Amino acid sequence: MIEELSAKIIYDDFINKTFLTDDEKKVLDMLIIKASVVKIATETNMSERNVSRIIKSIKEKYKKYKELQLAILNL
Repeated sequence: MIEELSAKIIYDDFINKTFLTDDEKKVLDMLIIKASVVKIATETNMSERNVSRIIKSIKEKYKKYKELQLAILNL
């Protein structure tokens, strides 16, 4: 997921088509630069558990986004 979202076009499309919260966007941006959960938690003043939940939420949204994009291509 992170490798795919590193591509600017895919990242921009994902951001525009999903409703990420401000926290989700911050976490995603830090994940793309390969920051650890601990570093993200420290820099965003969140708990590691909360960061992990946000990462899970981003992954779920990305999975749905990817499925939708593949369905569009198959039309």
